[in-house]
Amino acid sequence: MQTDASLLQSRPLAPSFGAELSGMPIHGDVSDDDLRAFVDALHRHRVLLLRVPGLDPADLVAFSKRMGPLELHAAVEAQHPAHPEIFCVGNVVRDGITANFARGIEQWHADSSYRETPSDASLFYGEVVPPEGAETMFADATGAWDALDPAMQRRIEGLRAMHSLATLYDWNRRHTPERPPLSEAKRALWPPVSQPLVRTHPVTGVKSLYLCPAVISHIEGMDPEESAALLDELTAHATAPHFVYSHRWRHGDLVVWDNRAVLHTASLFDHTRYQRLMFRTTLAGGALAA
Repeated sequence: MQTDASLLQSRPLAPSFGAELSGMPIHGDVSDDDLRAFVDALHRHRVLLLRVPGLDPADLVAFSKRMGPLELHAAVEAQHPAHPEIFCVGNVVRDGITANFARGIEQWHADSSYRETPSDASLFYGEVVPPEGAETMFADATGAWDALDPAMQRRIEGLRAMHSLATLYDWNRRHTPERPPLSEAKRALWPPVSQPLVRTHPVTGVKSLYLCPAVISHIEGMDPEESAALLDELTAHATAPHFVYSHRWRHGDLVVWDNRAVLHTASLFDHTRYQRLMFRTTLAGGALAA
């Protein structure tokens, strides 16, 4: 069934970014007009919320693929057994699913920054949602760049940082020691990559701060202390409360975000009392370039 794209409605989630979208079908047979309206809304709002209780994992994958190729997550053990394009997040182990779980407070990041061509967007679905905790916070990295002092903008534009999956694994193991170290095979498959500290969105042309403290080993051309201090200063600026939207999950929520324009993180939850299972698909870099 097709839906008139003009019937799609939105309401703001935060003052500067984010919108709840209604009237959008989530399946592989979505019309071209609806899909175009959805992508346009994503570029405009940067974070979209849809309420889709009972969404079938196959429909999530099919809808995601309509926008372009999908990544397969580096943590293959956390892939959905029937749909490897889905990365399972949480503490659920059942029906062949072993969700990816970490006890440490997640750092601000954009997904897949350790890839030479990072992901364009992520779709995150709440299958099992704890009644408290496990909120996802989004930071308007675009608005944060615009609000920077011009002198700081001049200082950092053109700087590059090294993003490393090994750095992320080391950070995770400090908080979840039972995690195995990154294998030599994965180190060879995912070597450190250089990314700009300030990104220009390929579609909208706007600039944003590209900050992933747990993935960045250092800013190129700086000693470790100077690099860490600058990253801390920029992250504190970009994640100030007026740039952040915190999403409290309900079962059936689907949140889609533009990794080229926002950062995100998550709060902790009591994993000894509650279960959490989230399904994520990730659009490969360049999928939404036009």
